[in-house]
Amino acid sequence: MRTSAALAVLLASVASAVAQPGPAFELASVKVAPPRSGPVGLVALNTDPAMVRYSNITLQNLIAMAYRMDSERVRGPAWLAEQMYDVVAKLPAGASKDQVPRLLQSLLAERFGLAIHRESSEQRAWFLVVGKNGSRLKKAQEDAALDLQQVRGSAPPAQISPGGIRGRAIPIATLAGLLARATGYQVVDRTGLAGAFDVDLKWTPDGVAGSAPGIFAAVQEQLGLKLEPGKALLEVLVVDHAERIPVAE
Repeated sequence: MRTSAALAVLLASVASAVAQPGPAFELASVKVAPPRSGPVGLVALNTDPAMVRYSNITLQNLIAMAYRMDSERVRGPAWLAEQMYDVVAKLPAGASKDQVPRLLQSLLAERFGLAIHRESSEQRAWFLVVGKNGSRLKKAQEDAALDLQQVRGSAPPAQISPGGIRGRAIPIATLAGLLARATGYQVVDRTGLAGAFDVDLKWTPDGVAGSAPGIFAAVQEQLGLKLEPGKALLEVLVVDHAERIPVAE
């Protein structure tokens, strides 16, 4: 009898632990973004240290931020990268911005019914390494080394365009993600470089006449880095379920 009672208490304790919700924002609003005209991209405003605000952001990017992964490695229906949302959330008392990704995970599960799983497979990739003459990256000032949720004026911290990547106070992981979009293959950071950097990379796209070098030469000449071909075991996030219309707060 005592054994059965102890087992019952143990099972109840385990069930209680499983049922415990994860950390959550104190308050949060998640809405489908209204139609916007012109080149309006992601705008994140963090002037209030207790708040996070994302305007015109896709669910794909929200998932990427929540799980600290490049958005190109989030797999799911096409609308994940098309439908835009506006998000405003208040951090719980005592929480720091470092906890935002975990809080986002809870929010996405609650409002979108998000369910994911991870997969790994060997894929063609580029390895980003330091060139033989050393890095030429410009280290960002300490007071400017803000995370990806923050914004400078009305522009995101990193931007990519045909023939260019510009970023202020971005980590190498962000640069690798942008280079992946430019090259069409995943870029794995093997530089060993820590911290945040200011980047202004310019190249001539394939098939376009221009004075700038191609992207691979530009990475070497302007950044002191190198893209080496290879294969890597890469992890992706696969979205098993997500509602397009978020649950109202």
